Amino acid sequence: MKTRVMSGAVLVVLLVLTLVTGGLITGGVLFLVSIIGYRELSFALGVCGEDKKTNLPELLGLVAVCAHYLVMMTIGSNMTFFVAVIMGLFVAEAAAFVFKYPEYKSHQLIGSVFSFIYAPMMLSFIYLLRMFPTGKYLAWLPFIAWICDTFAYFTGVAFGKHKLCPILSPKKTIEGAVGGVVGSVLAGVLFGYVYATYADPGMDVKKAIISFAVMTLVAGIISQIGDLIASGIKREHGIKDYGNLIPGHGGIMDRFDSVIFITPAIYFLSLLFLQ
Repeated sequence: MKTRVMSGAVLVVLLVLTLVTGGLITGGVLFLVSIIGYRELSFALGVCGEDKKTNLPELLGLVAVCAHYLVMMTIGSNMTFFVAVIMGLFVAEAAAFVFKYPEYKSHQLIGSVFSFIYAPMMLSFIYLLRMFPTGKYLAWLPFIAWICDTFAYFTGVAFGKHKLCPILSPKKTIEGAVGGVVGSVLAGVLFGYVYATYADPGMDVKKAIISFAVMTLVAGIISQIGDLIASGIKREHGIKDYGNLIPGHGGIMDRFDSVIFITPAIYFLSLLFLQ
């Protein structure tokens, strides 16, 4: 427990420095985290093969991570280029599968593209949120997933009776999931008030509260899926943690799975409500 608390405190400090600084620092840290997250997920999905060594499918994914961050940090939030990188990776993986057949299997191709979209691509939307005029506030919104997890846990312990996904996650309950969403919305209401008061004083407080309540409602629901899909992958492949980078917490994907999963939704909802 002591190790978990200490590493958690260090993680929070690094997170504050990363998001407060912005710019190249934020982009650079997210790039490194994306590389680690991609490798953790591709390892779990068997992209690297039975020998666990970096191979062509995984290498192509790592090249795509570099290309994605280079494009994003130089050109910006042009979704055309985002799609272009995904399609480029897919075509490259397909070519590797075809011309190296039967050295590589179809699940390695699929796993590489999935790992790229889930970890680096979705995580990079934190950088895009930070680039908003009020980004130093908005960049924190994806971490509502942690509040959702906390409320879900305590609500489930206190009131949980009906299983949410009994085979995939026996301890999660419908009551806990509802509690997590409610906790997310309450945090969103508070966030909306703070946002309208300090980040954008020209914004109507009522509008801000409603906007962030809707955003966190959606995020709270999606967060549950993000947590379950990451757990499902581990269960299917017989692993306890994605990594051991964060003592007491596991790897990047263990700690940030649901945060990563909800970030694109928050970004697009922010464009809808705030721009």
